[in-house]
Amino acid sequence: MNDCAAGDRQIDYRVVQRIAQRDEAALTEVIDLYASGVLAISSRICGDPIEADAVVSTVFWELWAGPEKFDQQRGSLRTYLMTLARSRAIDRQRANLAQQRNSLKYAEEQCSNIAAVASIQPVDQRQLDHEQVAELRQAIEQLPHSQRTALELAFYEGLTHRQVADKQSLPLGTIKTNIRRGLIQLRNLMLEPTQKQRLA
Repeated sequence: MNDCAAGDRQIDYRVVQRIAQRDEAALTEVIDLYASGVLAISSRICGDPIEADAVVSTVFWELWAGPEKFDQQRGSLRTYLMTLARSRAIDRQRANLAQQRNSLKYAEEQCSNIAAVASIQPVDQRQLDHEQVAELRQAIEQLPHSQRTALELAFYEGLTHRQVADKQSLPLGTIKTNIRRGLIQLRNLMLEPTQKQRLA
């Protein structure tokens, strides 16, 4: 290790020691030095400013809560923080993906009375009682136009995702996203009366 690197490690060690002694000024110094780098790597992985900001907060909170986890023998404080940022950003992405999958699965189950997501056959409303149809229609009317149109074409006209995309002159991925988000919104809207009854 050259003298410059050794000096930097000593600086890192001292500032982390100050953090361990609950010196808020030391944490502020570290944030001023490294927040932009932590944000940059978090943004690249998360692709969402809100998610990236949450990762930044998590990284510096972990440093404040557990400064003893930093080992100067294994690398610089900058390297430690960037590695932590990458790890926490990936963790957050995986958790969000799992949550989206669970929400979509639940939404599909809740909407199974009208059609499967990729159903080719139109909905036979005679199979639903009038109250269900009314509730469903009311919920659909509350959706954003893009989601409502995609769902209506898929469910009530029996079009496939590809056919909906062609009819609306939109990318297939956009249509799938609109239908997925529409289903999740429907799930939330259909559950609202039940949740209110439980709270009453």
